[in-house]
Parts: sequence; structure tokens; C-alpha cells
Amino acid sequence: MPRLLTVSRAARLVGVSRGTLQQQIQDGQLPSFEGKVDIDDLTRAYPQVELEDNAMLEKIEDIIDNALKRARGEKLRKLISPDLGTLAARVASLSKELARIKKHNQLLSEALTTTQNSLLELEQSSSPGPALTALRAQIAATLAQPVEQFEDQLLIRDTVLRIMAAQVHLMPSGHEFFVEGNNSILEAGLSAGLALNYGCSNGNCGKCKAKLISGDVKKIRQHDFVITDAEKNQGYILACSNTAISDIVLEADEATHANEIALQKIPARVKKVEKLNDDLVVLHLRTPRTQRLRFLAGQKARLSTIGIEPIEYHIASCPCDEMNLQFHICRQADNPLAEYVFHEIQNSESLNVEGPDGEFVLREDTTRPLLFIAFNTGFAPIKSLIEHAMTLDVNEFSHLYWFHQATDKPYMHNLGRAWADAFDTFRYTPQHIPNLTSKDTVTECLTQIIRDYPELSGFDIYACGPKTAIDAVDDFLSKYKFPTDQLFTETL
Repeated sequence: MPRLLTVSRAARLVGVSRGTLQQQIQDGQLPSFEGKVDIDDLTRAYPQVELEDNAMLEKIEDIIDNALKRARGEKLRKLISPDLGTLAARVASLSKELARIKKHNQLLSEALTTTQNSLLELEQSSSPGPALTALRAQIAATLAQPVEQFEDQLLIRDTVLRIMAAQVHLMPSGHEFFVEGNNSILEAGLSAGLALNYGCSNGNCGKCKAKLISGDVKKIRQHDFVITDAEKNQGYILACSNTAISDIVLEADEATHANEIALQKIPARVKKVEKLNDDLVVLHLRTPRTQRLRFLAGQKARLSTIGIEPIEYHIASCPCDEMNLQFHICRQADNPLAEYVFHEIQNSESLNVEGPDGEFVLREDTTRPLLFIAFNTGFAPIKSLIEHAMTLDVNEFSHLYWFHQATDKPYMHNLGRAWADAFDTFRYTPQHIPNLTSKDTVTECLTQIIRDYPELSGFDIYACGPKTAIDAVDDFLSKYKFPTDQLFTETL
């Protein structure tokens, strides 16, 4: 009986991105069945994937460690490991599936045995032809195969993974993510970078209500919001109050465009003011757990406080960690908020955050490789886009070009290097640019990109910086007839 895996789970098993498998499917290198992959085909495509036969505990540790590496926040190991109740429920669910598979295999074995006996009787009662003899031999060989063949390494790994993490398939978007440890479905979806609809995240508002189409869930916290009996009968649950026991299919509201997220105004506490140089600080804010900011990567928000009018900044953090917001603020004498942040603001102080705004967001319906072009603090929204793309794990390759006026290196140079060191599919190129107000100077720097990638049309490009720089990018790419629908720009 074929064992079909979703592309997300198959990618996780063999340690590649979803985009890589999707590209192999599109190129005909890997067969698929209604969007799923047969585990035998996966084994043939990745024969190097093996696990130790006698170390199940090491397998579990490997799964946990991989999950920790893939998490885009500071998650602790204890949050990845399921609690005993969730673990028991997942094992019970898998036990039911095992019983069904065993019953199926028993019936299949009986049918094959009956067929073999019938062929033997036919052979003994008449003169067997070559075709009949070959068929009986083939069936006999199939029945004689040892049970060990079913103990395939990928099957073992998949079983362990399904105990540690259940998969959620969202409708109608088709997005997929894994629920690890004790996380709620909502928390896991947000950590995966998906813009699921929610409000309070603690069971009061009901905005995260979703319809369970298939699979099993378990309530992990009580909620005050009332789901009617009629809705319960239809399968409705609150995503913030339930975890997934088995792989599930969920019908849920999800924002895919900037205009689908309502404007919010929330208070946030100053977590840290990180002064990187005399002219730039990174402002770290933390929102209340019950009033987080919903936004898409690359969008903006307005910051204000008593006596200071709102000033708009790009959000530099990933929406996968929406409680922790980051803003890159330049020193400006004519900007009261910037001066306040540089000279007066204190940790734990409250600021008003209003947003989101803007349409410089990641296009999620393509697996094309990505080029990111940042000019000075245009890196802020680019950083958010890069972290979001890494979280989604769809695009096979990405490259950041950071053009900066600093004399030595960009203000977050170590972050770019860390990304390049951590991900084989990410490249980072910092380049000094003496003058951003000269289109000729910007154009000269951009020639590095065309030297690296003479065929640019296969990429999606995201660029952010001052107007002069962005105009130069538009003119430069137009000269090379770059598709306009694959270029996304934002002006500071």
C-alpha cells in the first residue's frame, strides 16, 4: 500500500526546502499524486537519507534539534517537547492508524495467499505455460519478502516526527505548518509566518474560530468565547485553545494581502534601545500577549507617545514573532520621536503602535529565487522579508545585496554573515556606496548583480531605499528587460 506524504512533511524528512521538492515535482524528477509524494519515490530520490537502526532516542533528539533550528525565535527545548497528555493522544492516534494498516495488510496477505494457491492448483491441473509459471514465481517472491522491508528508515523517521509534531493543512490557501510541543494551533501558525486571523489569542474574542475538516485536536486551555452546539457539530474550534493531535485539515481565515488586515492601535513596552552608532538605534518593543500586532512582512507602523505626533517606520522584525517588534530609527534633528528615542526613552516605557500600513510585502505564490537589494536603512523592511521567506521555507535560494554608506560595514553586518553561514541557500554581499544621491553611482554598484546573475528574469527582486536609488534600480532593470511583475520596490 503506497504511503503518501505532503510536500511539507516530505521536505522535512529529507532535510530540504519545500521549494526544492516542488521544483523537482514541476520538473518531473519526482512523481506526485494529488500534491503528495510516495515515500518509496522519496527514498529513491534521496537514497543518502539514513538513520541508525538501534537508536530511537537519538532519532527523537534529532527531530527535536532540527525543530529548534527551524524555529525562528528563541524557543526553549521544553516548548518543543509535547506534554504527556498530548504525547499520549498522538501515540493513540497513530496506534489507530497502525491497526488500520495491519488489518489492510492482513487482508492483502490473505488475498495474495489465495491467489497463489489458485495458481498452484491451476498449474498442477494443466500444462503450465511460461507466463503462468513466471506470474506464480513473482507472487511467491512478493509473499516471501521479509517483514523488515516495511521498517524503512524514512517510515521510522516519519512516525517519530508525527509523534513530536502534527501537521496542519489550511484551506482554502493550501498553506501547511507543523504544531510542535505544547503550542496551540494559532501559535504554531503564527510562528510559521502565516497571517491567521486572531484577536486576543486567549479565548475571549473568537476571531481565531476555524472549522476542523479532518483529524483530531485536543483542547489545551479553557476559553470564555462560546461556540454554539450547532457550530460544534460542524467542527468549529478556537485555534488559540487547541493543539493538533494528528495531522489535520483546517478551514481558517488567513490574510494574504495587505488590505485584509485591519488597522490596529496597541500599547507596547520598550524592551531595549540598542544604539548601533551615533546615528542609528534599534528599538525593540514588546506588545501585550493578548493584543499583538498583526502585520505582513515589509509593512510599516506609526509610533507615538504623549506630546509627540505619530511617525511612520518600517517594521524590521518577522511577523512570525509578532509580540516582539523591531524598528531601525535614524537620528534626525527635525524628528521629535527620533530625538526622544535617542535621548530620553527608558526601558519598560510605553509607546503607541498603530498599523499596519503599506504593500511592500512578500509574494508567496511563487517559488522563484529571491534577490533583495537594500540601501542603508532600507534594510529594515528587507530584513523582515528575508526572515519571513526563511520561515515559509518555499523559495529555493535568496541573495541579499546591501549597499551602504558606512566606511567599514553595514550596521547589521554580522546578521547578514550569520544568515549566510547558517543557510546554504542564502548569500550575502555588502558593498560600500559613496553617494546615494547620484543615479550614476547607484547604477555602477548595481552592475555587480548582473555580473553575478546574467539571467535575472528567473528571480523575484525586492528593493528598498531612497527615491534616487530606487529610480536607478527601475532604470537599470528596465535596460535588461526585467519583468515588471517580478520587481517590488519601496521608497524611504
